[in-house]
Order: sequence, then structure tokens, then C-alpha cells
Amino acid sequence: MKYTPLDIQRREFEKVFRGLEESEVRTFLHEIAGEWEEVLAENQKLKEEILDNRERLRQYQDQDRIFRETLLQAQRTREDVLDGANREKDLVIREAQFKAEEIIREAQQHVVEMEVHLRNLKMERLKFLREVEALMDRTRRHLQEDAPDIYLAAPPTLNLEHLDLSALDEAFPSPKQRPIPGT
Repeated sequence: MKYTPLDIQRREFEKVFRGLEESEVRTFLHEIAGEWEEVLAENQKLKEEILDNRERLRQYQDQDRIFRETLLQAQRTREDVLDGANREKDLVIREAQFKAEEIIREAQQHVVEMEVHLRNLKMERLKFLREVEALMDRTRRHLQEDAPDIYLAAPPTLNLEHLDLSALDEAFPSPKQRPIPGT
């Protein structure tokens, strides 16, 4: 500013004939200087408020930027966590499917082994019954030859040649024929 309140108060004017009343001019200048001083003080106060407001605005802008960056980072982290969880879920599902398939294969192999074992047991039983029948025939013949008066001939107790093996299958069904518990 060109003039300060003190400049206004100390201003001197030339004296002319029939000029203005000096005391009125001085009073007016003092009033203007006082008002000018108030205007300057208010102007200074407003400049300081503007500076304070600019500083607060800068701080708010910094906070806003930090909040936006934090939010963006949180969104990225959320996406990364979800992606990781989905990958982990897929891996766990694949492992579970692989283990389930392996268990099923082992169970099927066990069923096959059990069926083979059951067939072998049935065949051993049949072989045993034939051997017992042969032993009984030999014993009967021996008794008939050695003591025909004590031993009377009787019809054979078991005819294995006409034996119905389906009865054995019904009595001992294979695992394929039996319902699996829980299914």
C-alpha cells in the first residue's frame, strides 16, 4: 500500500488564501486514518485467515490423499486375500477329490480281493465236501467189504455232482450283490 495511517495523519497541505478549515481537514484525516488502520488490520487478519485456511486445506487434501491411498491399498489387499483364498480352496478341493478317488480305488481293489478270497473259500469248501464224501465212500466200501453183516448199505448222504451252487451264493453273497451301508 502506498499510504499508511500515519502517512495520512501527517500529511501536510499547502496553505492557500481562503483555503479549507485546517482543523476540519485534520479531524477528517484522523478519522480516515483510523478507518484506514481498521481496514488494514482487517485486511491483515483476513490474509492470516486465508493462510490458515490454505494450510488447513492442504492438510485436508493430504488426509484425503492418504485416505484414498489407504482405501485403494485395502481394496487391493482384499482382492489379494480373496484370490489367495480361492486358490487355496481350489487346491483343497483338488486334494480332497484326489484322496477320495484314491480311497475309492483302494476300496474297489479291496472288494475285488475279498471277492477272490470268497470264491477261493467256496472252492475250498466244495473241495473239502468232495473229499469228505470220497472218504465216506471209501469208509462205506471198506465197512461193506470187511463187515457186511454189521453195515447195511445206505443211500449216499450227499451227491456233490448235482449240488446247486446258487444256494452257496445266496448264503454267502458277493460284495457286489450286497448293498453298501450308507448308500
